[in-house]
Amino acid sequence: MSECWLYKAYHCMEPSDKLLYVGISDTPADRMNQHGRDKWWWHLVNRIEWFKTGSRDDTKRLESKCIIEQKPLFNKHESTLTAGAVLCGCLELADHAFRDCPLCVSACRFNRVNWKIKCLCTVDVAEELDAHCFELQMRCEASHPLLVWTHLVPIYSLNLCGPKIPEAVLAGLWSEAVSNGEVGEDIPELRNPTLAEHFWPVLYEAS
Repeated sequence: MSECWLYKAYHCMEPSDKLLYVGISDTPADRMNQHGRDKWWWHLVNRIEWFKTGSRDDTKRLESKCIIEQKPLFNKHESTLTAGAVLCGCLELADHAFRDCPLCVSACRFNRVNWKIKCLCTVDVAEELDAHCFELQMRCEASHPLLVWTHLVPIYSLNLCGPKIPEAVLAGLWSEAVSNGEVGEDIPELRNPTLAEHFWPVLYEAS
């Protein structure tokens, strides 16, 4: 019986590594070379776990179990992740781009900001021009008073920073997310928050 391997491809990041893909192969070296040629996301992989298993049928069942339970970001067959969830997972890979508090930076103290994705949204930026965005809730609890603010990040920034997602892939994921009802239109305009808006939660809670 020939050997069969199950592998898990990760992107190393804090606080835990992101599982990108689960697969199986009888010829691991050939499979890695193939992924390098035809998977746009392969440049994100910087850790791979290998598991020698039994028969190919047993390995295939284990692969299916891992995909369903662990939800790797870029598996398509048997994946339960929606297009919106994949987009949000891709943004997490660019975490370093959104981690500094503007007040900490202005005071020469770089402090990591806690942030989470609130929604996907379509934003009117000009006549007959929309921007496809993530709405992020940013939160900083450094030496200054608690700050909470909203930040808008265009999805096409993922074509420019960390993940470097091809525009055709982004467009396809966004279109599918719209069809799934995962995109809202509750933000009137795309702009950076004002200084008053940075402080507004603090003033509001103090009143």
